[in-house]
Amino acid sequence: MAEKKKRRKNKIFRILVGLLEGMLALFLVLGLVGIYFYKSGEMALKASPATQSPIIEVEMEEVQRIRAEYETKAQKTLPWQENWVTYGDDVYEYNQECMNFIIMGIDRSGELDKETKLSDWSAGQADAIFLLSLDNKNKKINVIGIPRNSMVDVEIYNEQEECIDTIYNQICLQYGYAGGGELGLQKMKDSVSGMLYDLPIHGACAVSYDAIGVVAERLGGIEVTLSEDMTELKKDYVVGSKVLLTKKNIIPYLRYRDNTKLGSPTTRLTRQKEFLRTAMAKTIQEIKKKPAIVSEIYQSIIPYMNTDITLDKAVYLAAEALDYSITDSSFYQLTGVDKQVDFENAKKAEDFYDDYYLDEEKLKEMVMEVFYQPVVIEMD
Repeated sequence: MAEKKKRRKNKIFRILVGLLEGMLALFLVLGLVGIYFYKSGEMALKASPATQSPIIEVEMEEVQRIRAEYETKAQKTLPWQENWVTYGDDVYEYNQECMNFIIMGIDRSGELDKETKLSDWSAGQADAIFLLSLDNKNKKINVIGIPRNSMVDVEIYNEQEECIDTIYNQICLQYGYAGGGELGLQKMKDSVSGMLYDLPIHGACAVSYDAIGVVAERLGGIEVTLSEDMTELKKDYVVGSKVLLTKKNIIPYLRYRDNTKLGSPTTRLTRQKEFLRTAMAKTIQEIKKKPAIVSEIYQSIIPYMNTDITLDKAVYLAAEALDYSITDSSFYQLTGVDKQVDFENAKKAEDFYDDYYLDEEKLKEMVMEVFYQPVVIEMD
């Protein structure tokens, strides 16, 4: 009997050892896969051609003044660098360690086409546009909200993917006028880059409404505090109240605006920006608890997403972001002036275009603050 019990214990022990070995092997494989995706994404992003500096015009009088002051003090010639720019009384250079990505919400539900379709320009408009910048030098994340109705040059393409016209119109139209798909992503990158002095853009991601609901569900809901009265949407949506956004209510919350009021797209962008701040903070918390959630979320929204940010790049960026700081001061919003342009034969109060003209001085100030750093010029 004792021998039989001993054999049974030995059998149980071997089973436990086998299970542990299997689990260790699985963890090893998962770890290696994670490392592979991380390194692959890192190499792909660092090999990106988007490495040029923005093009900011330099006032030669300012350059000459700064050089003269330096040379008088230091008693030697200042070797001026080609990528230096002047701003105020100081010299700056572009932070080459920034990686910049465009995140767009397209105004449609269901699956999002991955192919460019130019037969009827029905790919949708970019209802929400954000520039996400990962600053590897200073280990911080910056997010810039871009008003969907910002006025820019919009290119219109025919079925042969030839540009047939350029119109001065709202930036949200560029995705659809380029047919979505790969061309839509590229032209949106070009538009945002051009708006920001040819800022390098390393990738873009467009999602339909359904993707946002799926992400909210994966995160167990996202709680926000209402900064404006939205009782027209729901009676208890009063200023200061807390709302848990889920798959059921998140899209009405993010899309709501009062069409009868000039400036309502900008008000909505402010709300979307606050939502993104909360969502990013919660996402980072969840990744720290469960790194595999990056892949899970990515795979779950593939049908509703059009992107050139591959899974390995997403894994690398998520891993990097865990060590970066993100605070209230990390969020910016382009400022400007709303101008009303009435529809021809308008019959209702909301029958007007709300065009947004950016404040160029404020735009440059923001670009310098986020993407540039002071040049330390040694005096001895």
